[in-house]
Amino acid sequence: MVGTPYYLSPEVVQSRPYGTQTDIWSMGVMLYELCALKPPFDATSIPLLTMKIIRGAYNPIPGSFSPEMKGLVKQMLEVRPDRRPDVNKILSMPLIQKRIKGFLNETVLKDEFSHTILHK
Repeated sequence: MVGTPYYLSPEVVQSRPYGTQTDIWSMGVMLYELCALKPPFDATSIPLLTMKIIRGAYNPIPGSFSPEMKGLVKQMLEVRPDRRPDVNKILSMPLIQKRIKGFLNETVLKDEFSHTILHK
């Protein structure tokens, strides 16, 4: 097992095969932290932390965030990897589309995301 314990996915904790959906989990942990200013899973020991990660139970992000943001965090922190969205699904979500278009001009948007679902 390699990685910062707070960001480990359930499949990694359980020594199961992992792939890109593991990265989606870790991004979900980071997104949660950005919203809540604390990690979704915390404990006084590694064994207790791994049990919390496997259960996937965490406190919701603050109520000041939109239902769309809460939904995104929930999807990314789905215990079952096959139920987590892939990166193209995340990039196509209206919440993310709005943010991307607000920060990038059309030329940069096209250059940066030409290989994704955004241009297909």
